[in-house]
Amino acid sequence: MGHLIGKAYCLDHLIEVAKSIVLAIHKAPQITGKTQIAAEIIWGEDLTPIVEVMGPVSQVMRYVKWDYETIKHCCDKGESPVIIAIGGKISKSNLGWNCGSCGFDTCAEFNAYSKEYKGGGQLGGPSCNWKMLDWAMACDWACAAAWQYRVDNRIMGSLGFALNALGFMPDMDVKLGLALGPPRDMVYYSREEMHKGMSYEMDKQDMVNCVPTQFAAFPGGGAPMYKTKNDWWAPPEFMGIGYSEQVMEVYQKVLFEQVPEIVVKHADKIAERYKKKP
Repeated sequence: MGHLIGKAYCLDHLIEVAKSIVLAIHKAPQITGKTQIAAEIIWGEDLTPIVEVMGPVSQVMRYVKWDYETIKHCCDKGESPVIIAIGGKISKSNLGWNCGSCGFDTCAEFNAYSKEYKGGGQLGGPSCNWKMLDWAMACDWACAAAWQYRVDNRIMGSLGFALNALGFMPDMDVKLGLALGPPRDMVYYSREEMHKGMSYEMDKQDMVNCVPTQFAAFPGGGAPMYKTKNDWWAPPEFMGIGYSEQVMEVYQKVLFEQVPEIVVKHADKIAERYKKKP
């Protein structure tokens, strides 16, 4: 006999669902059969450093702001999402296929370059393309499994950046985060939290700025036209590529000053989790 009232038990259920999703991640098919995959489940107060790192980045990268505002508001309302961190070890090839898809003639050449010039950023690199596909399939299986459980979810590069910056899964080269719940419809797509803080014009301008393919004409000529007005074809406005010194200064401040300050605050505690016990 039993009686459950309200939604207080939903978080417990999300955690159980997350465990099943992690099982799907490790069960996902691989092309190589040799790619090391890791997954971790994070929720509650352990989301705090992740949200804190996303905060300053959201001020210079709009897509991060969408994710940050959604996750932060959910946490503030006591509706903590559950995050599944999905990592892959893909910066070294032990295949011996010498396929050339990485840009090098042999796996040995790739490994020598990767060892000396291992990248950073959101997805690291360089990467063995076949192992990248294996990791991508694991991420796909995670999303598919979440939907089979009717759990709202979205896989996010912004979470991957935070996980990487904070040192989660230190042995993994690439990381993404799959956000699960809370139990509301289309949490990460309708973006209810963003609607409350953005006007229609702001939302429209974001689409123009961040998703140009939705507002552009045929881009095959290399200079796609922006649909910035109703009669966008006369005269057309073309998209160009360039760097603003002012914008780059802000990026530098966020990525090399603000984010490191937050990382230092949490790094030791997170690193302690991965120390091997005697």
